[in-house]
Amino acid sequence: MNKIAVIADSSCDFTPERAKKAGFSVVPLNVTFEDGTMYRDGVDLTSAEFFQKLADSKQLPKTSQPTLEAWMDAFRQYEDYEDIIVITVSSKLSGTINGAGMARRMLREEGFRPHIHLVDSQTASAAQAAFALEAVRMAKEGKSAQEILTRLLYLQNHLAIYFIIDSLEYLRRGGRIGKVTALAGKLMGIKPVLSVLEGEATNVDKVRGMQAGLNKLVDGFLTHAVDLHHVIVISSCAPDRVKTISHMLQTHISDIEITTVEIGAVIGTYVGPGGIALVYEEKEARW
Repeated sequence: MNKIAVIADSSCDFTPERAKKAGFSVVPLNVTFEDGTMYRDGVDLTSAEFFQKLADSKQLPKTSQPTLEAWMDAFRQYEDYEDIIVITVSSKLSGTINGAGMARRMLREEGFRPHIHLVDSQTASAAQAAFALEAVRMAKEGKSAQEILTRLLYLQNHLAIYFIIDSLEYLRRGGRIGKVTALAGKLMGIKPVLSVLEGEATNVDKVRGMQAGLNKLVDGFLTHAVDLHHVIVISSCAPDRVKTISHMLQTHISDIEITTVEIGAVIGTYVGPGGIALVYEEKEARW
């Protein structure tokens, strides 16, 4: 049987321990605070610790992609495999895929045997993790690397993430504003419903108030999801909103399986606290 390894970068918001249980490994990005202290995402800093430090900081921390050595070390762990599938955060949000590609070239020059396949997820957070989970599932079923890559290419246009955040300020200050436009009427409680489309954060709707936003997310899932029995709920330091939207989903689908994911330091730098999102595969690509 073809031995296939799956690797993601830590923008997927699975800690190394959680990823290992799921069957893939994680290469951490880094986040550096204003005092110069650098932390490995998901390794040196928990989600709760990060958001506490973020609240105490005057400046937005800086994020950086994994080093070449980190990528090469991760690849070398699978030197007896046939294929390594690497799933990265959107290339429009980070240059992480470029670092992985450079590490691949350097290892090829050394005669590294496994085939390393780079996949731009064109998304982030647990939507990126969903790519890794699908690759692991298919590998366990004995699918070939090419079959897995074909499926992941399909998911680039069908794996949806929709989210609401308390403020666009973190996206703006972090330079990841993408195609998100400023909203008039902030004082009226109007919030944007956002997605990651073609690799960039983009407005797809707007609502008045968080509860209306949660209703919009749930309605979108019920209308467009391929599988109404599984959904990923992502949050950034917003446990009450996780509880609320989970209850709403369970009211409609009593046996739904809800996977909850806490945003880590790198993605958290750009969305800030209070965010909530749903991730699922859609019936049809809407972009």
